[in-house]
Amino acid sequence: MVTLDVESVAAFVLVADLGSFTKAAEALGSSQAAVSVKVKRLEDRLGYRLLERTPRKVRLSSRGANFLKPARQFI
Repeated sequence: MVTLDVESVAAFVLVADLGSFTKAAEALGSSQAAVSVKVKRLEDRLGYRLLERTPRKVRLSSRGANFLKPARQFI
């Protein structure tokens, strides 16, 4: 069983909801880099990508979409 960090899961949910690492960071009172690191750690822990990133856009991967509902219940 994989142990998940609540802060990382919360950061992922905010990025998914807001569609932006920057907006999620503002909502958390954090930096964009810190939010990015939290989501990356979560992805590394799970072993798959949750978000598809481009320079201008962030969207859920198919696995990220499947993970979102349980992630909401986790936080």
